[in-house]
Amino acid sequence: MKLTRLGQLLIVAALLAAAYFSIRRFAPGLKDEIAPLLEPDPPEATPAAEVSGAGCSDLPEVRFFHPIWNAQMGILYAVGGKQATEGSLMCRSGVNLKLVREDNTDILQAALIVYADKLASGELDPAEGAPFVAISGDGAAVFLKQVNDGIRRFGPGYQARIVGSAGYSRGEDKLMGPPGWKEDPASARGALVAGMLYEGGWNLAQKWLRDNAICNNPDETTYDRNCLNWSRDWSPLHAARKYVDGHCELRAVVDQGRLVGEKRKVCVGGVATRTPGDVTVAEKKGGLVSIVSSGEDGSQMPNVIIGIDRWMRSHRGTAESMLSAIFEGSYQVRVNGGAFHRASEISAELYEEEGADTNFWLAYYNGVTNRDRQGLNVALGGSAVSTLADNLKLFGVAPGSPNLFGETYKMYGDIAKEQYPDLIPDYPPVNEILDTSYIEGIAAAAPPPP
Repeated sequence: MKLTRLGQLLIVAALLAAAYFSIRRFAPGLKDEIAPLLEPDPPEATPAAEVSGAGCSDLPEVRFFHPIWNAQMGILYAVGGKQATEGSLMCRSGVNLKLVREDNTDILQAALIVYADKLASGELDPAEGAPFVAISGDGAAVFLKQVNDGIRRFGPGYQARIVGSAGYSRGEDKLMGPPGWKEDPASARGALVAGMLYEGGWNLAQKWLRDNAICNNPDETTYDRNCLNWSRDWSPLHAARKYVDGHCELRAVVDQGRLVGEKRKVCVGGVATRTPGDVTVAEKKGGLVSIVSSGEDGSQMPNVIIGIDRWMRSHRGTAESMLSAIFEGSYQVRVNGGAFHRASEISAELYEEEGADTNFWLAYYNGVTNRDRQGLNVALGGSAVSTLADNLKLFGVAPGSPNLFGETYKMYGDIAKEQYPDLIPDYPPVNEILDTSYIEGIAAAAPPPP
């Protein structure tokens, strides 16, 4: 299906709106140039952490926007703080990397588009936006479709591409629902679930629905008593709060997509979330268990690192050094208890989540089973970091390894295309958005540790 001109304009308008919000935060000088084109602002983003003093500030700053996620422990250890610290793996590799937490994927997309815009205008190292972001790999098809549609106007060579992975979700991303859903999946029909669309917990839910012959209502403005319904959110953590707060909506009722002439008040009874959202649900309200999680399929949900192609090609040494430091950081977190502890300390400093101290991140990285406020046993957390060897296997570079990322990318890209054909009529093939030359270059320079 081809997008109509109106559909194309709607997508561009949405991207411009997200770009405007990012520009307002990171490039205020550009605001007046695009303001007349925009719709109202998107929801407020998670506040970025303040940056501590850099240890190699004589080097050009490289910004890396990323969501809250335990799979990034290796990145945090390599950086040594909110920005590359003296003696850190990142500084020793010659990269002054600055980490900025951002849970809103609209703003992650905007950061890349703004950066590409400034590159296209002739800047070598733009001070606005970011050359790198991290997202959940199972949502990469939709994310990169929207980003690269926005970047295409700058000309060839500016597209965003995946160049590596920092780790995996191994349980912390999940669909949470009443225990009855596990015993009788059909009892989930007519429920309202809060979550982000097109990635993470939403993708897990889509596969679970298919496995159990339950329909999905893709229209987040209506209610279908025979399908699973969605309350769309911009953050998996905020989605968890909707359940805790008892969020309800008045919706028009549909049957197989057709209005039936009545309205119904429906309340959030399930959540697609990520740690610490699952912990919030368990501790603040309870009553939900993990129905399906990323722990069931260890390769489904890699954290993927996305960069702007033009910048990476002109800064290949910096890009490879950054990735190499991340992979070494992941290896140290995996084998060195002191490194793991330090990465957990940095998690508390960077993410600034209330009640989430060093011990919190230590515990939920490995995953635990706790009793919630209603006495239910609930599986919480669970992530893993990825080394260079893991990357070579994930992307099918290691001899005999299938491209596991490519399989995930296509599976969930197809699901999004089927559910939202007007918004996602197509998405780029994996060979257009994946560049393994950086990890191949690192591997050629030195054999990877296990």
